[in-house]
Amino acid sequence: MNINKMKNFVIIILVIAAVYQTGLLWLEDTASHNFFYTVFGLGGQKEIAAEEGQLLLPGRFVIGSGNKKYTVEYASDIEQKDVLVQANDLLLEALTQGSAGVLKQEIDWQSILSERCLILNYGFLVPTQEYLGEYPKKILVPQLEEFDCIAMTPSKTGSSRTSIYFIDTQTEQSWSATVEKSRFSPELYHLLETTEKNLNYVSTEQSGFNLFEDSVFVPQWKEGDLAYSSVMQINPFMKEGSINRYLLENSVDSFFKNLEADWNRVDETGTFVFSDETVVVKYYPKGILEYYGYGTYDTEVNTDIATGYQICKNFMKNDTSLNTEVYLSGIKRNRNETTYYFDYVVDDYPILLSEAVQQEFELSHAIEFSIRGNSVRKYRRYTYNFQPVDIEDKAISIEFLTALDEAIVQYQSNHEQSDVKEVEDMYLGYFVEPNAVVTMKWITQLYNELYIGATA
Repeated sequence: MNINKMKNFVIIILVIAAVYQTGLLWLEDTASHNFFYTVFGLGGQKEIAAEEGQLLLPGRFVIGSGNKKYTVEYASDIEQKDVLVQANDLLLEALTQGSAGVLKQEIDWQSILSERCLILNYGFLVPTQEYLGEYPKKILVPQLEEFDCIAMTPSKTGSSRTSIYFIDTQTEQSWSATVEKSRFSPELYHLLETTEKNLNYVSTEQSGFNLFEDSVFVPQWKEGDLAYSSVMQINPFMKEGSINRYLLENSVDSFFKNLEADWNRVDETGTFVFSDETVVVKYYPKGILEYYGYGTYDTEVNTDIATGYQICKNFMKNDTSLNTEVYLSGIKRNRNETTYYFDYVVDDYPILLSEAVQQEFELSHAIEFSIRGNSVRKYRRYTYNFQPVDIEDKAISIEFLTALDEAIVQYQSNHEQSDVKEVEDMYLGYFVEPNAVVTMKWITQLYNELYIGATA
């Protein structure tokens, strides 16, 4: 009798331990970290934080080698972006050991762009205090409430001056910090050396395109057409023309802490439903994967932007059907809930959902998170993955000035011939249209509206 009781006690302990370990794996690294953070600290000095974290990646970043040619990349996979890891070390060094500048009512783009530089574009305003939340107390605090851009001009040698700029492009204010003898600047300087590519970018500020905002970089290429690879849209749950239940079940099991849903069914609309006592996961036949978390959470906790970002990134690791790189494309805050938007990226071209697809799938972006009380309350994803073909089978023949003229004509027809005095952004991207059609388009942003133009 005593032996049986002892066995039951041991079994209970083991079960509790297993549940605990599963929880740790599920919520791994979701503690609060600052936006641009690395576990390595400052070399041999004391580490800034004991927990391992990821960087809050900017949507895209610009590398300039000082010769008026730039490359633009999307921050989709930090392990492949050594330049961002090195930039983080330099940023931390500047804020802890550098000298503070003064708040300026202007941005010295000419000075920044004339040197080898790295420009991080977030695409949304970052609250400065939340950004600095996990840094040491003795730190330089930028005199900006918010910023949406960080620019760095590293020095070639450790004996020269390095500057870091925090920039609010909307108010055109800037604040800088300088380091006289940087340990990390020379390595970053070396990493920023760009090579000649088929597609380079030019600064509209340097090139005298006064119609553009100062921080816009537009693609240009050598004479002739620009070759690129077409992209296939792939449903990870599709096999031999229909949804394979085995593939779907294996994938959604990772959303449950006990690694298996208590029950599942297919309703009258063909929607697959999986659930346990706190989680419901649905797969809609048109191609939407949806997660709802109904567990309890701390209603007093307001998730800061950095922590929410960590939660999103770690949650996506559990979505085994997600096989396309993503980047953070937007954040929206509403009282105690924060919505994070992610979009797909292939070969450093973003993938946008057309308005028709957005309406059909009720999604403005490929992935949407609702974070509340440091937990995921909702996760919705455009389930398809995107894969480029092995050869460059398509070509772009319309250059950006022609595409810009067409976008301005569209804008004026929609707004009764209103003059266009400023272009907010312009870039190339894949565009998802109904019936799984994916084409390359020019995207022009005018007064917070997107205008889609042909590339050939």
